[in-house]
Amino acid sequence: MPDSLTKLFFVCSRIHLKAAQLFILTLFLLTNSVVADTVWLKNGDKITGTLGAKISNKLSVKTTYADEVKINWNDIHSIDADKPILMQLSDGSIVNGRLVHTEEGQVILDEETNSVLVDTELGEIHYINPTRDLIGEGYVWTGNLSLGGAFNSGNSDNRNMQFNGESVLRGLEDRYTVQGYYYWAEDNGNQTQNNARVRGQYDHFFTKKWFSYLNTIQEKDRFRDIRLRSQYGVGTGYQIFEGDKRNLSVEGGLTWIKQDYYEDTDENHLALRWAVNYNQYLFDSFVQAFHRHEVLYTPRSPSQVLVYSSTGLRFPFIFGLSASTQVDYNYDSRPVDDRKKGDTRALFTLGYSWK
Repeated sequence: MPDSLTKLFFVCSRIHLKAAQLFILTLFLLTNSVVADTVWLKNGDKITGTLGAKISNKLSVKTTYADEVKINWNDIHSIDADKPILMQLSDGSIVNGRLVHTEEGQVILDEETNSVLVDTELGEIHYINPTRDLIGEGYVWTGNLSLGGAFNSGNSDNRNMQFNGESVLRGLEDRYTVQGYYYWAEDNGNQTQNNARVRGQYDHFFTKKWFSYLNTIQEKDRFRDIRLRSQYGVGTGYQIFEGDKRNLSVEGGLTWIKQDYYEDTDENHLALRWAVNYNQYLFDSFVQAFHRHEVLYTPRSPSQVLVYSSTGLRFPFIFGLSASTQVDYNYDSRPVDDRKKGDTRALFTLGYSWK
């Protein structure tokens, strides 16, 4: 082969090799590039990461440099999402598409055709990546169970067991709650405590905050002579706060009370009811504080006031496990046979929470 042809062949081979290397490098960069959503702020800054949820007036963005960042919705100028996200608009419609910013403003694009699904503005976006219960397509189940006890044998012979728990099933317009406890103790063969209480309640939200409720409470306490105290209530409530970190609601209504005693005369009467239910995570979710109380007042003679109260702290561990300490207080203004009006109980338990 002539030298000129050999040189030409060598040069072409080098060119092909360089082109192949450049192609492979480009392909590698494209396939391994970091895909990110971009949030542009009104002050000119931008935040890149993965869009989380926008439930209230804040948007969460998961970043590689600062974990999760929460941005005030009013401080955002525009959003460019790399992948389709689920959104609910202010008119109640549900859209799944790619949120991008153009010269005309925000639009939502179809993933397959890249065509415009909706022309929108940030102010018209109610939720981003909401849970299914918020858009009426399912329920979220949360709750907790706690168990404690002690056993001694020898010079002292006593045993006790403590159990309490709560389960909440929440939909867009409905909420189902079951809550209860059972406490039992024995000292040297003599029973010193045996009481239980179970509450079931259905709430129907007719606005975002206001709800009506139906409930029933069944209670027994051998040492307060209560064979069975049944309550059947109806009323309304207001959800002041509701979320993953903080919940607060108040309720008021009427309750029919049927009291079946071991020794005293049975009685039935109508009572006014007031209740508060509160819980909140504090110190970056290190501890959860909770408090709930219920007050029932019978206006007719002989009048009666019943109070049920529980206040405590829950310390989450890992995998849903937790430790809790709480103080329960029950009060009856008209106890049977001049028994004490108030009962106080301190609890230290281990438990499991789910959401």
